[in-house]
Amino acid sequence: MSADATDLAIKVVTKRFGGLVAVSEVSITVSIGGVHGLIGPNGAGKSTTIGLISGFLRPDAGTISFGSHDLAQLSPSAIARLGISRTFQQATPLGGLSVFENVLVGMHTAYRAGLCAVLARTPAARREDREMRAAAERLLDLFGLETLAGVDARNLTFGQLRFLEFARAVAMRPSILLLDEPAAGLNDAERMRLADLIRRFRSDGIGILLVDHDVPFVFELSDRMTVMNFGSVIASGDPDTVHRDPAVREAYLGDAVADGGDKWRS
Repeated sequence: MSADATDLAIKVVTKRFGGLVAVSEVSITVSIGGVHGLIGPNGAGKSTTIGLISGFLRPDAGTISFGSHDLAQLSPSAIARLGISRTFQQATPLGGLSVFENVLVGMHTAYRAGLCAVLARTPAARREDREMRAAAERLLDLFGLETLAGVDARNLTFGQLRFLEFARAVAMRPSILLLDEPAAGLNDAERMRLADLIRRFRSDGIGILLVDHDVPFVFELSDRMTVMNFGSVIASGDPDTVHRDPAVREAYLGDAVADGGDKWRS
């Protein structure tokens, strides 16, 4: 976790694409050491919100701040260096690199040695390289990828690619982690491992924004939740409060909260 860790605050943010308002006056706070779930139907504006936070999109109105930093005008690389990393719905490895090398590349924001020191192979640069390689090995072990370290990442299964994508995001040593559909396409065993990892990083003090269509998965892991529909927030609060909200039932959850409202707990 970054030494200057702080909450991420999205306040009254709006994003338009021509005449379409994809995100309308959305406010969300992602707290350090907490999981904030963000759910909603397709087209609700969830991934657009992640794109705005991570710098791939620019808001038309509102503010996105991380401590004293205004993220709205920063590049994705600058935002990553501040301690905010993300995964993508489409897990795409760096072509031609091994699993180990993919994770090592993810650590680029943590390197302190300059280019000259690296080229000259100074003692400090060599020591840092050893430390980074050891850290990458620990991450591979944590994510269950240690036996695949030397494999070309393009040859991984779908589930393995999901965990590699997650490991690369964690390799950046973030304070805030944006997870965009991390459970999509995973089997039950993989989903359980993913949940355990999210809980672990939360306990390590990382703030997590969790977007996923697996409603029970998000409910079980989240401390706070926001529900979007047609670009707007229709409910927010703790999971039980959101679960009981009539607007959420009508607009999104439907049968998932019917029959006593406990199906999402299974």
